[in-house]
Amino acid sequence: MLRQTPLTCSGHTRPVVDLAFSKVRNNEYFLISACKDGKPMLRQGHTGDWIGTYEGHKGAVWGVSLNADATRAATGAADFCAK
Repeated sequence: MLRQTPLTCSGHTRPVVDLAFSKVRNNEYFLISACKDGKPMLRQGHTGDWIGTYEGHKGAVWGVSLNADATRAATGAADFCAK
């Protein structure tokens, strides 16, 4: 039976509105979070450890996507930009 452990990923200052996950490769995966603070964060999936924050949007980030091997990310925000 698979046991799931909830993660607490601190760092955002506003509500998180979207999450995206990479595929599991070599027993490792990543997640990216979209947040109303305008700063999407990339994290290691098993631990929730912070890897980096994407900067550049001037409004809330409403959507995120991560490719299968977590080498590319896409964001869409309230500033009418996709990055």
